Amino acid sequence: MGAGKRGDRTELRNKREHLRAFWNSRVLEGGVTKLETGVSGFDEMLEGGLPEGRTTLVSAGPGCGKTVLLAEFIYRGATELNEPGIFLTFEERPEDIQHNLANFGWNLKGLADAGQLLFLDATLPEEGETVHGRVDWLAPMLARIRHAAESLGARRIAVDNLGAVFLRYEASADARLARERLFRFADGIKQLGLTALVSTERAESAASLSRYGVEEFVSDGLIELDIDSGIGSDVRTMWVRKLRGCGYRSGKVLFEITHDGLEVYPKIPIDTSIGDTDFTIRERFGIPPLDKALGGGVPQGHIMLVAGNTGTGKSTLAMHFVKQGLSDGESVVWVALEEPVRQVLKTARAHGWDLEAGMEAGRLQFVTAPMLDVIADKLLYQVIDAVIRCGACRVVVDSISSLESASMDKEGVREFMMQLAGFAKTLGVTVILNYLSGDTFGANKEQLLGSLTTNALRLSSIVDGIILLRYVERDQGVHKLLTILKLRGSAHVKDILRYEINQDGLSLGERFGVGG
Repeated sequence: MGAGKRGDRTELRNKREHLRAFWNSRVLEGGVTKLETGVSGFDEMLEGGLPEGRTTLVSAGPGCGKTVLLAEFIYRGATELNEPGIFLTFEERPEDIQHNLANFGWNLKGLADAGQLLFLDATLPEEGETVHGRVDWLAPMLARIRHAAESLGARRIAVDNLGAVFLRYEASADARLARERLFRFADGIKQLGLTALVSTERAESAASLSRYGVEEFVSDGLIELDIDSGIGSDVRTMWVRKLRGCGYRSGKVLFEITHDGLEVYPKIPIDTSIGDTDFTIRERFGIPPLDKALGGGVPQGHIMLVAGNTGTGKSTLAMHFVKQGLSDGESVVWVALEEPVRQVLKTARAHGWDLEAGMEAGRLQFVTAPMLDVIADKLLYQVIDAVIRCGACRVVVDSISSLESASMDKEGVREFMMQLAGFAKTLGVTVILNYLSGDTFGANKEQLLGSLTTNALRLSSIVDGIILLRYVERDQGVHKLLTILKLRGSAHVKDILRYEINQDGLSLGERFGVGG
């Protein structure tokens, strides 16, 4: 299991109120309304929840998390949304489900005892009616569901696992009869006004999403769960294949099974039309010559790339940016992907900068991520939550190159940067992105800059400014040079400037001439 959930349940409840009002405002008169599931990130992916009064199928193989998803749908409804629920199980006995899910801190037995949850145990065959010489399990089962719904006042039901019914009645499970009974089952639930989340095992054949090839045709929605082996852990994804009459986030979405349930990481929709930026507001580095060269500092909401080879001082420059923000009374988020947090703090202390004080005051938040099997969308949510939690005006990512050299491909890194940039601009947050560039030295005496290779990530269309830190070898010595290559919408000094790294941090000097 992964780490705990982002934020806390109080924050999620506050977020839900906002989201619920937003999604309800999008429902047209007479359109399909949605029932909130309460599963973190799942409702955002579904743009409000499951279609109310309809059946949604969850197709998955073993170990993908379908039972956890179904159980959390019922648990969150009972504990956070004041909606009692029914859990109908064809596969595992209720006692086993309660025991297995207790590790999430879910007291399902307590909810059952309090009348907030009712388990219907269908693991053993029912004494049903006989239709054409076959057992008709649907009629008595629908009668049990009806009684449970009326006694609880339930609006939601989870059914796990529908494919087990066919195993039990395999001799009579021809496709025609199976589809007929499933239509009756789905229609019976709809007549009761219940919103159903139903699991089934995925077929081994790629031609079908369920074991018997008929389950997906009788549902109004279909969600596929999958699991792949990563480098250090399993990587889980979910994919809404259909959601009849409703909007949803398309494409595969990563999710985790954490210590207290599912955590889903849907793509974040960015509305760039509401960007909160102001070029008259400048975020300073606290290095007077550099701030002057930038026209007073980095414009608010700009995304600045600081590129340079190892040892050129990218992290030191970022620490200046953080220190100045804290001195100005602002809050800052540092995304530590290159060095451990303790190492960052130790380096800052060596320069005489007390970043721990900012942490203790809650104005400096660190975000970390394991570099093996790093999940871009999870990292993005961590950054966003940290920004919102402390009201940050500045963000440092040290470094983007660490994502690229980990398990994330170039498109994944670029997508992460685009979403981060879009989010930052909507709030007017200024971002420093450190980036490890290729060449160590300038190519020759007439080419002091060398080359900056960003084409693989296509960074120039994402960032608003670029500060290049380089080495140049002259007169049997190595010099450090700084150049502001780009600052969108703002005048800036275009000279190549000397700089040094000393005990006080980065010290910017005079213009460096071609002749040295």
